[in-house]
Amino acid sequence: MRRCDTARVAIEHRMVHFRTNDITEVTSEIQEIAERANGREWITISPWVDPEHLPEISLLRRIFSGRGSKVPEVTWVPAVGNEPAQFGLLHARGANAHGILADSDAVIPPTWIKVSDHSKRGLLFGVHPDTTPGQVVDFAVAASEVLADVPTDDRWVAQVSTVAR
Repeated sequence: MRRCDTARVAIEHRMVHFRTNDITEVTSEIQEIAERANGREWITISPWVDPEHLPEISLLRRIFSGRGSKVPEVTWVPAVGNEPAQFGLLHARGANAHGILADSDAVIPPTWIKVSDHSKRGLLFGVHPDTTPGQVVDFAVAASEVLADVPTDDRWVAQVSTVAR
């Protein structure tokens, strides 16, 4: 009988700062994670927000609110086995984020499949295997700009979570 050693896997988190006109480093990170496809690595992308615009939220409101964060947070995980890559987007816009995006300039990749659209858990897509890392980042930026409840500009932060080597 094999035992699972998941608890012994150390995950490293590092920040990659990028601008909308230079996504090279973050797309390279996505490509590397996709190539390893070990099921234990992911990338989270958020707009960089000036500290004076960061919302203050009480613990009770966070627990009992029906909405996500005012600062959008995109999480991309690679395809593993028969499961497609996934693109999740937490936001504070409530229900029907998919409809809000469809009515905006943020073009939802036509080959992606909407899995869920929930006011608290966010929007989740199954990502088509032919999607490039650049398309992932471009949509992450465009969708986050539409759904943000805080001012955004061209500065972004990606948290790259990988297995410690």
